[in-house]
Amino acid sequence: METNKKSVVSKKIRTLLVDDHPVTRLGIRSLLETTKDLLVVGEAGDAGEAVRLAVRLQPDLVVLDVRLGEKGDGMEVCRRMKAIPNPPRILLHSAYGGSEDLAAAAVVGADGYFHKGEEYLEFPGVIRRVCGGERVWFVDTKAEPPLAPRVASRSPALTPKEREVFALLLKRYSNAEVGRVLYMSLPTVKTHVKHILGKMGLKSRKELFRPLAHH
Repeated sequence: METNKKSVVSKKIRTLLVDDHPVTRLGIRSLLETTKDLLVVGEAGDAGEAVRLAVRLQPDLVVLDVRLGEKGDGMEVCRRMKAIPNPPRILLHSAYGGSEDLAAAAVVGADGYFHKGEEYLEFPGVIRRVCGGERVWFVDTKAEPPLAPRVASRSPALTPKEREVFALLLKRYSNAEVGRVLYMSLPTVKTHVKHILGKMGLKSRKELFRPLAHH
């Protein structure tokens, strides 16, 4: 569902809402519309419509539910949106916050993660920070297992090849195992690992699995 507003102020953050529950979308829209610098330009309830609107409307940011039920997978939607020209920043929105979800979010290139158990008054501020270039992760630490992938609050996005390597690092593959799976030489794997850790502000792969900070 597209919202047509011709008198859009250019400085406003143009936001697309993607959630399979209309009530949830209404709640987020109502919250964002109380702020002067945020504008909801469209809504989608399924994966296909979400990608089509992202291409057509070119929003600055997409609030994307991780679980779309039978209407698609939020992680796959994120991956597809990041592949379009001039992709929007994407803030994943979920009632889940386990290691697998957080790892997948990093792999598909999400710019932020907001747990539905967090205080919603934080939401507009998180959107502004993500649009400002930060990678902001608000997760439910009480529900999080002792070990979880860490993502630096400010870090450049991983390249497609780095995401492939990163996905295997999260499975605790050795450099040699990564090389065999991805048909890379050992020096090439080491170079990718070095770049990944550098972008994430980490000194070693062990730090990927330290307890996750709240933000």
